[in-house]
Amino acid sequence: MPKIPDLDAPIMPGETSAGIMIGSKIEGMLAQAGLPPSEVIYGFHKLQSAKVWSARGLVVQIGVYEGYRGLLGGKIGIGSTIAEVGDWCGCKVAEDVDDTLIATGRPGWSFETDEWGGDHTIGTNRNARVTAIFVFRP
Repeated sequence: MPKIPDLDAPIMPGETSAGIMIGSKIEGMLAQAGLPPSEVIYGFHKLQSAKVWSARGLVVQIGVYEGYRGLLGGKIGIGSTIAEVGDWCGCKVAEDVDDTLIATGRPGWSFETDEWGGDHTIGTNRNARVTAIFVFRP
């Protein structure tokens, strides 16, 4: 069984990131990562450039950050811009109710960027770079 996190694994919305599957058992994921079941920090498990959230013993969300090299659709990753996300998906980038960014019509993932300037709108911050990508079941 491959060791996780896999910092080169593809990002697949609603399914997997860092070589970890949404819906997998957290105990198995921790064992695969070589961590004891009790190593929890603030409700999530930190694994190098990834964080894994769980509920009722199952992985419910995976976040990847600086140092993660895997890509979404072979194109989008940490360091991509809002403009590149919009061009890649052919959709509008918007803020959701949790104040994270989404590609409308593309469920199962969201992202955050570096700090915005100007009037703090997506339109004036299209060059803001992705700093985190989250995968979850829609």
